[in-house]
Amino acid sequence: MRHVAVDIGANGGTVYAGGRDGDAFAVEEVARFDNRPVERDGRHVWDVEGLLADVRAGVRAARETGPVDTVGIDTWGLDFGLLRDGDLLRAPYAYRDPAVSSTRDAILECVEPRMLFESTGINHWNTPNTLWQYHYLAREERDLLERADRLLMMPQLLTYLLGGAPVVEETVASTTQMFDPVSRAWTGGLLETLGLPTDLLPPVEPAGTRVGTYDPVEPWADPPALVLPASHDTAAAVAGLPLTDESRAFLNTGTWFLGGVELETPDRSQRAFAGGISNELGVDGTVRFLRNVTGFFLLEECRVAWRERGEPVDYETLLDAAREAEAFGPLVDPDADAFDITGSMPAQLRSYCEATGQPVPDDRGELVRCVVESLVAKTAVTLEDVFETAEVDPDAVHVGGGGVENELFCRMLADALDRRVEAGPVEATAIGNLLTQAMAADTVDSLDSGRRLVADSVAVTTYEPTADGAWADALEQMRRLEGDAQRTV
Repeated sequence: MRHVAVDIGANGGTVYAGGRDGDAFAVEEVARFDNRPVERDGRHVWDVEGLLADVRAGVRAARETGPVDTVGIDTWGLDFGLLRDGDLLRAPYAYRDPAVSSTRDAILECVEPRMLFESTGINHWNTPNTLWQYHYLAREERDLLERADRLLMMPQLLTYLLGGAPVVEETVASTTQMFDPVSRAWTGGLLETLGLPTDLLPPVEPAGTRVGTYDPVEPWADPPALVLPASHDTAAAVAGLPLTDESRAFLNTGTWFLGGVELETPDRSQRAFAGGISNELGVDGTVRFLRNVTGFFLLEECRVAWRERGEPVDYETLLDAAREAEAFGPLVDPDADAFDITGSMPAQLRSYCEATGQPVPDDRGELVRCVVESLVAKTAVTLEDVFETAEVDPDAVHVGGGGVENELFCRMLADALDRRVEAGPVEATAIGNLLTQAMAADTVDSLDSGRRLVADSVAVTTYEPTADGAWADALEQMRRLEGDAQRTV
């Protein structure tokens, strides 16, 4: 069978076709499109109509290259649409819109952070999330919630608008901070305590569920089935990595970095809570024990600023300039509140360095070097905290997503972690999406067997650590920056 995976991130989407091909797992890119929050009436929202048009064009492109048996969509988490009588009431807010997190303190006044973590497995330090946006709407736009009769997370909203049932898939539900990862049900008591309606929340289905038939609009004699893959992009990415029983440490790289280890059961201990670590559900009953780090968002926003000035923004040019810049310069905490979507990122980076008493990057090479080294240092301290809490000591970390193609980042990460980095596949998210569709079609019998197919089918680049402790000072500096931010809060 041939499946189509629609993988939509906060900066763009890609459509892939593939599936099991004998003893291998095949995947090919068939379409690509841009995606970015748009400004409407002073707010950052998602262009759902544009996304639907791009998805349909991608499915048509896949059909032109061969049969299509199933279609599955994965996206980022956090955001959702509100429906009434099947119609979308308003463009969904984007999670980077500053207003949607503005009532977080009111949540923490009603519910102790430890109780939030115990109820949902999600740490209140992970920002932003669905609960905050839902609470914001209940406080500031209550009339909108009162008009709605269904809430759908972004991957299921798009699936529904293409002909699927109005449900939610459990990997993305588990990221909302409104879902119990043990009972696998919405946390009704928590929501009622916060005065949030529960009747809008849809039924929750596992990855691999068939939810309808794709509506092609144009004539199609036998349109494909719509399947819920692992629809949270990190869940799909981790499913698509060739993890083994001996090595279950992962890092998915994109706009966000999500790094941790795969566990069999959630860890809601005090130690995990204090470490800001969360539990999200994966495929086949697995749990992703992880922390979020702001990822290539910083670099992408720099590219936006430079593109507007007519300067070259291709990665090869930028990374070559970074290699020429002096090593171990200023560092920024990528998660600092100083960085957002509303201003020039190069200016924000320089202001942060000046405010923290560090040398201010001058040219683009120094800025890119600052961003890459900061991402490496932040990722390294984050992963080490997760490993220590989970009481694991992996000899390797499997990296998927866009960072796989960033040789400078991967080499630095191996040195900073003093562990082997296995980089690949870059299409981990799409492969995980396709893999769960293949499991639904019974052409792959389990996650483990699917990962073995992936390991035999994709190229992985190995980076061995060579720095001999050269990153120690940078990691200590990053911990100081994190501590300064927590004291400020």
